[in-house]
Amino acid sequence: MVIDALRATSLVLVGTSLLWTAFMHLCTWTYFAVRGHTPPASGYEPPVSIIKPTKGVDQSAFTNFRSFCEQEYDAEYELLFCVEDPFDQAVPVIRRIIAEYPQKRIQLVFSDPADSRSFGKLKNMIAGVAASSYETVIFSDSDVQAPPTFLRDTVAGTRDPTIGIAFGAPAYAGSDDWPAALTSMSVNELTLRIATLHRFGLFDGAIGSTMVTRKEVLGGIGGLEQLGWQIADDIELARTIRRHGYRIHLLQQPAQVVHHHDVFLGWWSHAHRWLVITRRYWPILFVLANLVDLALWWTLLYLGIALFENDGVAIAVGSVVVVLATALASAAVVNMAFARNRKLWRFLWVVLIQELLRLPLVLYSVLTAEIVWRGRRFRVESDGTARMAETRSGSS
Repeated sequence: MVIDALRATSLVLVGTSLLWTAFMHLCTWTYFAVRGHTPPASGYEPPVSIIKPTKGVDQSAFTNFRSFCEQEYDAEYELLFCVEDPFDQAVPVIRRIIAEYPQKRIQLVFSDPADSRSFGKLKNMIAGVAASSYETVIFSDSDVQAPPTFLRDTVAGTRDPTIGIAFGAPAYAGSDDWPAALTSMSVNELTLRIATLHRFGLFDGAIGSTMVTRKEVLGGIGGLEQLGWQIADDIELARTIRRHGYRIHLLQQPAQVVHHHDVFLGWWSHAHRWLVITRRYWPILFVLANLVDLALWWTLLYLGIALFENDGVAIAVGSVVVVLATALASAAVVNMAFARNRKLWRFLWVVLIQELLRLPLVLYSVLTAEIVWRGRRFRVESDGTARMAETRSGSS
């Protein structure tokens, strides 16, 4: 009876996973298709402050920064690079940008390293808002590369006064090695979940790669300072804004990140960090999502039972093939159509690695809440706040 129950449960979970994947694609593409035929509101180009919290030098850093200086935007906008350490490696790159674009309003802003009320990215965001000049504020991560229409497409989402914050789903492209492709696929598949949940009003957070809001909204919720040591300040910021009666909006314009190179441990650390954050902020979603995400492992369980009993082996093998084919097709569609990751094809095989390592990653994220972020190790508490963890020898 136990074996029969395992067989039935595994098949139900596999079937649910396949149906859920198809449903997410339907929701995602209909969502973006509707908005893809709706041009940005003409004539709505308010002055904008672009705040870029920066630490270290990302891949293509100069090109990324430069893309924000070449916007097709008629109104005034300023670019504020916010850094905590005056000796940060990004400072010379930022100064080079300032020298190359003397006609642009570009500032290098330093946050206070002695201020312990917040840390890292949030501390730089707070400094950027304090130094900014305009009502409309865009927060943009340092690794984002902007197309020429980025500003027009982004600020269009704030014309509706009921929208308190709008954000773009991250889209990784440009993979030149297999670990980079692995990271890109892991990040880009989030688009399916975000768009699907957002359509039904179930996504109460935001992704910080690109966020746009207004100072009126920030002031109404009491400012960024209240977020303190939240490990996912973007999620908590959106939740707070929503609690104050505003809506959260998913932008049609993705947050484009060119990610050429990575290492396997870099992907592992990134995937583990996201799983820990999901477990802390959305514990029910964490359980439900991983039940369906582990479809390959459910088929392997079914295959093991079939081989043990020498019964239903053909069905078990077929289910493995179907699950892998679905994962490959889903990854190809998301990366090619949404992220426009044209270098994906030669690395499509890494989908198998991703599917096989889902279970070890989930178990690891349950066993430890310590994450590595920008070279520093944090422990994430149950309420989403972080504290510095003790440095271990050999850790980075």
